Amino acid sequence: MHVLDAGSGNGMLAYQAWKKGNQVVGISFKSSEVVGARRLFNEYLHIPDSALSFIEGNLYVLDFPPDSFDEIICSETLEHLRRDEAVCRDFWRLLKPGGVLHLCAPNAEHPYNATFPLDLDERGGHVRPGYTLETWRALLEPIGFRIQASEGLGGPIRQFFNRHIKETQARFGPWAGLPIFAVALLFLPFERREAESRMPFSIYIQAVKPG
Repeated sequence: MHVLDAGSGNGMLAYQAWKKGNQVVGISFKSSEVVGARRLFNEYLHIPDSALSFIEGNLYVLDFPPDSFDEIICSETLEHLRRDEAVCRDFWRLLKPGGVLHLCAPNAEHPYNATFPLDLDERGGHVRPGYTLETWRALLEPIGFRIQASEGLGGPIRQFFNRHIKETQARFGPWAGLPIFAVALLFLPFERREAESRMPFSIYIQAVKPG
């Protein structure tokens, strides 16, 4: 399948999609993220860019033909964009009929997210505290998407490491959080699912463009 990772960050989700046998394009507006992902995945791991590529671009201007992708990933990105409806309408245009949109963003009702300082000038921070299942529906269903699955993600253990990763990245750059992420992987199997469901840190949505 052809997959777009819209807001690819360090490229890890694009890489995981490629490992499943897909042809993947990751797009980020940060040149440093694009350069870092190319160095890691294309140069160091020798993955051909015909199979896994990273480009610099703006999600407000997605220059791909209609029906280009079977699936689109957009994780922890829409909360940074004021014109989220315009971006999701472009996702609709780019998805083939029957295509799947994977969205993940902070849970707007979580106390940490609800009190997080907002960046109303859209300079890279959160322009909204996140989404709930109801606001996901209000955003996606008028466009034509049908939500077919949702899940709360991130209990206390994940939230603890997430805060430390963000603080480290803010001080030392996006790749500085990787050692903390590696340590977190040792503890995340002990996260209890009921803790995540009570007050998840993020909400994942799987939506389909009916075919």
